[in-house]
Amino acid sequence: MIVFDEFVNEAIESEVRIVIITSRKKSGGYFKTSGKIKEKCEKMGFKCYMAFAEECYITKDDDGKLRIHNTDDTQGFRINKNNTIAIIRNSVTRGQASLDFVSQLEQYNIFCVNTRQCIEECYDKYRAYLKMSDARISTPKTALISNELGIEAGFKKVGGKFPCVIKTLTGEQGVGVFLVDSVEGMKSTLQTVWKLKERTEVIIQEYLEADYDMRIHILGGKYIAGMKRMKIKKDFRSNYSLGGKVAPLKITDEVEKLAILAAKCVGATWAGVDILKTKDGKLYVLEINASPGTEGIEKASGVKVTDKVIKYITKRENWHRPPTECGYIETVNIESIGDMKAKMDTGNGAYCVIHADKWNIHDKYVTWHHLDKEYEHKLNGMKTVRTMGTLEERPVVLLNLTFNGDTYKDVKFTISNREQMSTPILLNRYFITMANLVINPAKKYALSVGVKDMSKGLSEEKKSGIARWFE
Repeated sequence: MIVFDEFVNEAIESEVRIVIITSRKKSGGYFKTSGKIKEKCEKMGFKCYMAFAEECYITKDDDGKLRIHNTDDTQGFRINKNNTIAIIRNSVTRGQASLDFVSQLEQYNIFCVNTRQCIEECYDKYRAYLKMSDARISTPKTALISNELGIEAGFKKVGGKFPCVIKTLTGEQGVGVFLVDSVEGMKSTLQTVWKLKERTEVIIQEYLEADYDMRIHILGGKYIAGMKRMKIKKDFRSNYSLGGKVAPLKITDEVEKLAILAAKCVGATWAGVDILKTKDGKLYVLEINASPGTEGIEKASGVKVTDKVIKYITKRENWHRPPTECGYIETVNIESIGDMKAKMDTGNGAYCVIHADKWNIHDKYVTWHHLDKEYEHKLNGMKTVRTMGTLEERPVVLLNLTFNGDTYKDVKFTISNREQMSTPILLNRYFITMANLVINPAKKYALSVGVKDMSKGLSEEKKSGIARWFE
């Protein structure tokens, strides 16, 4: 019989829940896109929580369940890696503690849109430029300047022509962007920036002439919407948030492919890519925004971008988290058996494998022996495996495996004699994917401690076959 609390907990674990990580608006209420996402989530039947990054925190219930809280909310909102999505908005980039909170979510394996690495690469304009350059994406010539000594060299690097563009290294919505048309203007602009905030790093870029630029939204590696952003009158910027006019965009294959590549190069699930086409027909990526607004593009394109984003990210098959690095050999715990040495095998697309000295199938069960101990598990079928050119029929059992603090229930293992192999356990590609691991072939025990040589004390006859497991 399932008690009411268990029923409620199971329901909470299965439903998709959304947390929007943003900042408190001084005037009250929510920022436009954050508020719209929350409203749409609730209309679509998803539980949604607005967490303010500068103050929110995570607690654990007595049963180990996680809750996220704002300072004025003692009850909090239940979160779990299996059902929770965190949508990270631009305002989070304004504080180190806020970014650290995103890292905390990632450590709990919460799916974040976007990851901290992606957010930081997009927010830092020079870092984004380097990333795109590595991907051979066309960008305006760019140089980093940190003091007056670097002005001349930076100016020459971007072509040595006026006008040129100066941007603070971080900034959003067109703020911190200047157009200068003389040496005097450039020096006075930089002196003003450095007087307001000493040691502010800036980039200098070549100026590319165009009547408009394009904002392209990419979601899950696909184009979903685009718009033209016209220049603001008596200004060279085109940001909608600054009053720029927007218009529908008929996208070309070339623009679409460039925007998709730009979003992929920073690992963005959802991004706004700004592209400019010069009068001679060349395309350049100006910036990548890891937290794009939706108001302007929905107005210009007629596409319900917010709806598309929510529908995409709430499908679990679209969840991608930053992988955890592990060694090619790690220690895992098999329930009722203990700690065992395991090899990660990306080439194994079949089942995981565990060693047995011998086994016997009777009725619907398999009895097997491992290090002089006998175990019995329900037979979950048979698996034909080709090894060394021969076919081997192996019994399949379901085992509970714990690794790096997480327990994985009912992992499929075939039973086989692995005396001639280096480890008693082989973990397959499916498990590696499920545990979200990336393997460093130069490391052993990156996330665990090596097991003791369990073969000590055994007979020499036994050691000859088993000791190699624990080398």
